[in-house]
Amino acid sequence: MQLITLILLGIFVVGLALIHFVRAFQEINSPKYPPGPTQIPWVGRIHDLPIQLMWLKFKEWADIHAIDGFYRTTMLGANFVIVTDEKVAEDLLVRRARTNSDRPVIQSLFNNKSSMEYLPLMGRNQYWARQRKLTHAYLTEATNAQYHGVLDFEAKRWLARLLARPDDFQASLEDMASKVMCQLVWDDPSLSAACAEGAWGLLRQMSPAGPITNVLTPLWHLPEIGPLNPWKRDERRRHDAQQAWWMERLLGVRQKMARGEMRACWTRQFLERAKTSSMAAGGITTDFEASSMLGMLALVGVFTVAGPLSYFLVSMVTHPRWQAEVQREIDEACQGRLPTLDDAPKLPVLRACIKETMRWKPNVPTGVAHETEADDVYAGYFIPKGTRILPLDWAFLRNPAKYPDPDHFRPERWLEAGWPTFRSPLTRYPTLKGMTSFGWGQRQCLGQSLTEDELLVACGALAWCFHLRPRRDAETGLDLPVPVDKSNSLLIIKPDPFEMAFEPRSEARRREALRLWAEAEALDKKQRADFLERARSKTTTTAAAAAAATNEKKAPGYDTSTSEVSSLLDEKKDAATAYRFAHPAGSEADVAWQLLPPSSIFPLTMQ
Repeated sequence: MQLITLILLGIFVVGLALIHFVRAFQEINSPKYPPGPTQIPWVGRIHDLPIQLMWLKFKEWADIHAIDGFYRTTMLGANFVIVTDEKVAEDLLVRRARTNSDRPVIQSLFNNKSSMEYLPLMGRNQYWARQRKLTHAYLTEATNAQYHGVLDFEAKRWLARLLARPDDFQASLEDMASKVMCQLVWDDPSLSAACAEGAWGLLRQMSPAGPITNVLTPLWHLPEIGPLNPWKRDERRRHDAQQAWWMERLLGVRQKMARGEMRACWTRQFLERAKTSSMAAGGITTDFEASSMLGMLALVGVFTVAGPLSYFLVSMVTHPRWQAEVQREIDEACQGRLPTLDDAPKLPVLRACIKETMRWKPNVPTGVAHETEADDVYAGYFIPKGTRILPLDWAFLRNPAKYPDPDHFRPERWLEAGWPTFRSPLTRYPTLKGMTSFGWGQRQCLGQSLTEDELLVACGALAWCFHLRPRRDAETGLDLPVPVDKSNSLLIIKPDPFEMAFEPRSEARRREALRLWAEAEALDKKQRADFLERARSKTTTTAAAAAAATNEKKAPGYDTSTSEVSSLLDEKKDAATAYRFAHPAGSEADVAWQLLPPSSIFPLTMQ
């Protein structure tokens, strides 16, 4: 009797589970949702989505299931709409940007949506709005000033490094991109190694192919007891070290400013405006938010340039005819000298090869997900709040109607009338601005001009100085192949390590490249030394004036109404009071302030 009861109870439980499963299956595959592969309740299609090169699987599903340029899938309860047509992306992410511009939670980061740390990954909140506005202003000003010569300077350094250590090209390439950002943000290229390391660390952490907790999200919530949750402990260490490094950079700039020894950079520009009011600083009132905004700006500039520049090398090595065309154009347009940004209108072939590289091997093949903030209906299908809209760039840039022969490197599509993508005049087009790889709507990348300009200067320098060849096997004498279809699988990709040769185009060109760098380096050292000397001279003069004012006050008959001295001392007092208010006693900045001699503190009031 007991056994029969247990059997009946088991049948009842199994039957109840089956009924629940069938209902869940019918709901998750309801025709009210966009079409897509058959979904399994609670699991979705997580079981057959590869972590490596997942954009290829998304494209495969699109070819089978997409109707009118989009389809749906789910992963462990998360809804995804995969967009494969630019018109649909325009509709959902631009015309409906008001409700479709949020970002999803990235499980392996701490509070990416609600914190003030990672501008491109933030939710659509007050931190995102004010940081985006300020970042746009900095990038626009830098573009208009042609980045104060930083791009040309670092391109010359890179050529010299390639001549000295050609086999180290991948590391020096990434370091060049990092040095550009470290100069713009902190005026300190020596920070480049740490900046690049931080960039790739963050990129790995936020990518589906990074920690397994980005895919199997429940693992993130395990307690940090013993070995149970190594992923959260690792991220805590990375996060805390990154934040401390960013803060150290901000405080370092502030200390140099107090001594009058800080040259122009974005951090100095921010701190100078912050002295005026929080409105002048874009509404940012804390060092934590300021250091995070500026630090993130530096990090993003590393991997958004390193990937396309690496693939440009692949493009040129595997397409020698186009490499020769670029070299010929540079030689004719620049008459033997190193190309600069001013030469861009005369270099359409170079611009076409850069743009075709980014189309052929897109930097962000999956696109970056938006998240819906309200229920919506599109083309008759229901899209619930919290759905992740993935603009699949791999599909956009493989559309044969817009890009005939999409799987092959064809720069002529940007240069010759008759191709769907041709635009004139060639002094202006092709341009990278507006490419789908830079995102959509309110989430479009702010650094499009910087990316385009940096790639033009770096790629132009390569073609001016080198023949880019396959590496020759020392034993067989045969060229080693350069793979075109192997890459990492992070959110922003770059090719797997490969070997190639950098052959100077001539001995004269080699000597000229070395001369240009030696000249640029000597000038930079002189300018830095001269600036420091002027700053210290000003400090000495100001300190002497203060000492004289003090002595005069002690002398008989001193007139306390002397306007110059009174104003100077009041200004010093106000500056010290403001600094104490912003940096409470015992803080790192306060300790640094106390360690500075009076002659270093005083000039802060005169800046």
